[in-house]
Amino acid sequence: MSKLLSLGNIVTMMAALMMLPALAAPVTAQADEAAPGGPGTTAPAPGLGPTDAAELEAFLEHLLAQEMAEYHIAGAAVAVVKDGQLFFAKGYGYANLDNGLLVDPEQTLFGIGSVTKLFTWTAVMQLVEQGKLDLDADINTYLDFRIPDTYPEPITLKHLLTHTSGFENRLFGMAASDASDVPRLPAREYLSSPVWPRVNPPGAYVNYSNYNAILAGYIIARVSGQPYDQYIQEHIFDPLGMVHATAQNPVPPGLRPFVSAGYTYTDGDFQVFPDYAGHPAGTPSGFIHASVTDVARFMIAHLQGGFYGDAAAGVRILEESTTQQMHGTLYTPDPHLLGVAYGFFDWSDNGQRTLAHRGYLPPMHSTLLLLPEQNLGVFVIYNSEGARRVANQHTGFQRAFFDHYYPASPVEPIQPPADFAERAGRLVGRYRSTEGSGTTAFKFVGLMEEYEISDPGDGTLLFSTPAGEWRFVEVEPLYFRQVDDLFGLAFREDNRGHITHLFFDRFPNVAFEKLVWYETRGFHMGLALGSVLIFLSVIPAGLLRFIRDRRPSRDRKPAPRGAHVAHGVILGISVLNLLFLVGFALGVPELERNILLDPPLIMKLALGLGVLSAVLTAGALVYTVLAWKNRYWGIAGRGYYTLVTVAAVAFVWFLNYWNLLGWRY
Repeated sequence: MSKLLSLGNIVTMMAALMMLPALAAPVTAQADEAAPGGPGTTAPAPGLGPTDAAELEAFLEHLLAQEMAEYHIAGAAVAVVKDGQLFFAKGYGYANLDNGLLVDPEQTLFGIGSVTKLFTWTAVMQLVEQGKLDLDADINTYLDFRIPDTYPEPITLKHLLTHTSGFENRLFGMAASDASDVPRLPAREYLSSPVWPRVNPPGAYVNYSNYNAILAGYIIARVSGQPYDQYIQEHIFDPLGMVHATAQNPVPPGLRPFVSAGYTYTDGDFQVFPDYAGHPAGTPSGFIHASVTDVARFMIAHLQGGFYGDAAAGVRILEESTTQQMHGTLYTPDPHLLGVAYGFFDWSDNGQRTLAHRGYLPPMHSTLLLLPEQNLGVFVIYNSEGARRVANQHTGFQRAFFDHYYPASPVEPIQPPADFAERAGRLVGRYRSTEGSGTTAFKFVGLMEEYEISDPGDGTLLFSTPAGEWRFVEVEPLYFRQVDDLFGLAFREDNRGHITHLFFDRFPNVAFEKLVWYETRGFHMGLALGSVLIFLSVIPAGLLRFIRDRRPSRDRKPAPRGAHVAHGVILGISVLNLLFLVGFALGVPELERNILLDPPLIMKLALGLGVLSAVLTAGALVYTVLAWKNRYWGIAGRGYYTLVTVAAVAFVWFLNYWNLLGWRY
């Protein structure tokens, strides 16, 4: 599963709301390190790439040892294929620490996460070859339920392949910690009750969503007449000899002893990640388990034009023309930028065209890289959550591998246009990734993920992210190239000339939308922190009032009953909102351990407190009017009550904006 942002950053945010220090800048999950090198289209220099297995082993031994020690990774495995053969494969560390079981590259099964989607897309193309599927047909043609006509344009298989369907992404509830908690629904009901929301018109831009592959898997089953797992087994695994791979969910008993445990690192020690189950209908998006050498067979087939083996005993899973089609660019937001092939993302780097996909099945992280021009494929997988920082595109493993075997050529500098200053202003602003949910509580991670385009005044644009800064020079209107690299940046405008989105070569799997002022993190953090300060002030104020009211006084008139109720309402709002923050923050660490589960009970209770607070806020509005009409208190008292009410209304708006008002997950 793809996830742009670690939920650990939400813990930081919640702590900031309660403790009220300045909020530290977060670190995104997909850009943890500034990465030199770039995509480019230059021809590869001769003699590049791994040529000696012993040298490759030494390089990987050092790299993996460094990664595993620094990021607390219990086990990993790598497979490298070249020229139609398995060039190198090795396991590192432990598949099971309790049993002392070492990782075996041939036998140890890992959850490969969203790399599963490449098998799903390959199956789709097999059925296209057979004339059973049309990539340009409305997918409703192949479904026994209907995708709502939210937009006039139909969704096609091409949209599913490129994640341009417009479906939002959802993670909550895709798995359960107990198999008995998995909904016992037929696949049709699981997928259609409800259909995941459509948040963009088809083809607008990439909006990564697991629902795309889930629907594709269902279509595969309906068109082929076989369950998805059986189809994959008979048409991909069996022909390729992938004996340590399964698309069954859960893993069948005969393969369970070979499945690697998953690990998190807590309090100085590795902790076993709990097993969990998901509905079989979700398997096509990310639940295949396989050994790295079995994935190597799949990579070889793709690099050899759909063929695996030799002339005497070979098999073909795709026609060569189909494989070439799959590897060609199907969608790009701008002709200058890297885009999406038929399910593969273009992670070209250091002048090497690279088709790739990342996988995340908590807590396992994986990266698959195909370099077609080099006839080379690499698959690396880690069984621990700490690998998040090394499995992302253009950083970690990919950065080290490419810089070692395909070092970047010097980039010829370009000069900024003399008149660029006149155009810079409309590009400047804050942007947020479109990956994530627009209708569920998962939208909240967007609060911690923000990017800025600024004008440093030297004829360049400065792109600032939590991971670093990059400078870009205008090459053409709305298209920019990195000053010291070949990565590109492009903007999109609407029909009124207003900038709406930017797209960045480093992240072809997402778009970035320009924010208006009330959508920015600064505004929301200021609003939330200001509200929290006011809520905190209500508690001592209420305590002082309680003490004062208990003291006898001949000069003080008893407060009207309405005034007492008004105080109770505003005190209740403040306490509920503060408890909401505490409960939500306490629930985030548990949720982060498995983002695919439903939110933990304490978080659900916290969301309920937000609803109660919203109800009381409506009452506070009524009592604010009554306080001024009936003069419950002096001017200062009424002003303070109004201020707290305004803060309560603002906080309700804040919760609703981030889908935290009620149980929206």
